[in-house]
Amino acid sequence: MKFFDLHCDTADAMYYNKESLCKNSCHISLEKASFFEKYVQLCAVFTSPDLSDEDGWQTFLKIRENLLAECEKNGVEVIYSAEGLKKFCESNKKFAVILTVEDARILNGRIERVKELYELGIRVVTPLWGGKTCIGGSHDTSDGLTDFGRAAVAEMAKVGIIPDISHASFKSADEIMDICEEYSSSPIATHMNSYSVCHHSRNLTDERFLRLIKLGGVAGVSLCPPHLIDGYSRGDKAALDSIVPHFKKYTCLSEGKVCFGCDMDGTGLPDGIEGVDGIPTAAKLLSDSGFTSDQLDGILFNTPYNFMMKNLR
Repeated sequence: MKFFDLHCDTADAMYYNKESLCKNSCHISLEKASFFEKYVQLCAVFTSPDLSDEDGWQTFLKIRENLLAECEKNGVEVIYSAEGLKKFCESNKKFAVILTVEDARILNGRIERVKELYELGIRVVTPLWGGKTCIGGSHDTSDGLTDFGRAAVAEMAKVGIIPDISHASFKSADEIMDICEEYSSSPIATHMNSYSVCHHSRNLTDERFLRLIKLGGVAGVSLCPPHLIDGYSRGDKAALDSIVPHFKKYTCLSEGKVCFGCDMDGTGLPDGIEGVDGIPTAAKLLSDSGFTSDQLDGILFNTPYNFMMKNLR
């Protein structure tokens, strides 16, 4: 089995728990992923909102450095371009990561940091996470982007960083997509479930999903229980099969534009999966619900691979 996932927070978990990428207590480790023929993981660096924007930048640098050291120690390829992704898939290497940032408030009003992120190997940025920041309004607000936020997203499109609408308010998501359209850049929704299935502010409306697809984007389905089940309350149980309606809804709207953005090590998981080694169970649930082998190949690998081949530079 090949697997390509759009979002995890394992870099943070390893850094704070002082654990190895090879074997750890996280949802994701090389040991847990050893059965994959190929495995590409977008690894986010997220910094706590308890930190100031500037302290967040400094912490980002430390988490990134730790992740790169773990990759080098364990022979994990770090992918920066479409050519690099293609070479990895043609090689005998099994594991690769693509570096991302979650919450661009760490730019701290300094537009030059967008280019610096690119030079540091960051290829996807989730501009927002929570509340109101120097970038704009997150999903838990009704605000759109600030002037600096609009300039930062435009700069991302210019330098080759893919903007991610996950965690954005509806208004911010619309404005991010407006900017992407202006600069002929494809946005992505790395970990956003269907709002039609689960009315959570973190999820993606049908209208916005279709616009994302029109702009060349794809969406990753998250395993976060509150984003899977409508009316979820803290303490409720969520079964793994709650992912199925989200995959079906997205596929019904546009064939071949959905994949996984599990959010492992950034959320609790549904019953029936404890980490990346549970992906075959998730795949079987999708198969049993009527997805064909070609559709599963797209969901598990080909859809995000094709997107990244078109948009990494």
